[in-house]
Amino acid sequence: MTALAPPLRQSLRRAACTVAAIVALLALYAGWSGGFSLFGSPVPPVPAPSLALRDDLGHPFDPATLRGRATLVYFGYVRCPDVCPTVLAALEQVFARLGPDAARTGVLFVTLDPAHDTPTVLHAYLSHFQPAPTGLTGRPDELAATARAWGIGWTGTDGHINHNSVLTLVGPDGQMRARYGMTQLNAPESMAADIHAVLSR
Repeated sequence: MTALAPPLRQSLRRAACTVAAIVALLALYAGWSGGFSLFGSPVPPVPAPSLALRDDLGHPFDPATLRGRATLVYFGYVRCPDVCPTVLAALEQVFARLGPDAARTGVLFVTLDPAHDTPTVLHAYLSHFQPAPTGLTGRPDELAATARAWGIGWTGTDGHINHNSVLTLVGPDGQMRARYGMTQLNAPESMAADIHAVLSR
C-alpha cells in the first residue's frame, strides 16, 4: 500500500479533529437541551440569575415561586414607544396555543426605568396585556446589577432608553433554556412548543 504523503496525512488529521470537535459540540448541546432542540436561541442551562426585587404590588418578589413553572423574563420600561409593547402583545398568541400549560407559565417584566416605573405605574401598564405580566422594580443599583447578570445591555435614562430586546425562557427547574428576539416572536406555535417541551422535562 502506498504511504500517504505528509501533507495529506496532516490534512486528514485536521479533518478528523474537526469532525471530533463538531461531534463534541453536538453532544454538549444535546446535554444542554435535555436531548431535544428548541426553536429559541439555545443557552446553557445554568441557574437563572436572581430576581430578588419588588413586584408591582410593592411586595418583595420571591424567586422561589418560579419553581415548577415555565417563565418568560423580559427587561424593558413603561414609556418604551414600540419594542416593549410589541413583545408583550405578541405573547397573547403564544399563550393561546399553550392549552393547560398556560396555567403553568408566567411572564415577568423587569423595568429599566425605576425612577418612573413605580409599582403603581407598572401594575397599571401591564394590566393592558394578556396575560398580564408581573412587574418587577427596585433600586437603580439593584436593577443595573440584575440586568447585567441577565446579559441585558442598555443606555440612557428618564424615559429615553435604548436596550436590547431579549425574551428569556426559564424552565421549571430554574434553569435558563432559550432566548427569543423580535423576529422569533412571529412564530407563536414554535415558542409554545418550546414551553411545552421544557415543562415536560
